Amino acid sequence: MNINQNAGKSTPRILLGSDHHRLAIPLRNALLKSGYTVDLGSDYRHAELLWGELRHDIVLLEVSHPRSIEPAIATALRIKGRDPQQFVAYLADSMLESSGLTGDAILPRDAERLPEALREVLDNMLDPC
Repeated sequence: MNINQNAGKSTPRILLGSDHHRLAIPLRNALLKSGYTVDLGSDYRHAELLWGELRHDIVLLEVSHPRSIEPAIATALRIKGRDPQQFVAYLADSMLESSGLTGDAILPRDAERLPEALREVLDNMLDPC
């Protein structure tokens, strides 16, 4: 599924995968508080398995450390290989944003800023003008 297929629905369903499950919990909570439906994968592999079962509208991969870049990219590429239209974004600190991450978006790994940053990306995708 891709985000444009969700245009008529109220809130997109999000899958949040992380290299460190406990670091993703505040991010999940911030998204939940903002009204999103969020499933949390305990690691990238689990997130990929959940996506295969549920086909979320949005996949967010939290990247907290440089050594997590390669596994996150590999996960994103496998998901995109199965569904090229799938929206996949990384959640990364500013120091990792220029580290070779490629995807549909790179969003802040900050629980306070994430919901608004995600909303801005979604708004621009649905109404690019």
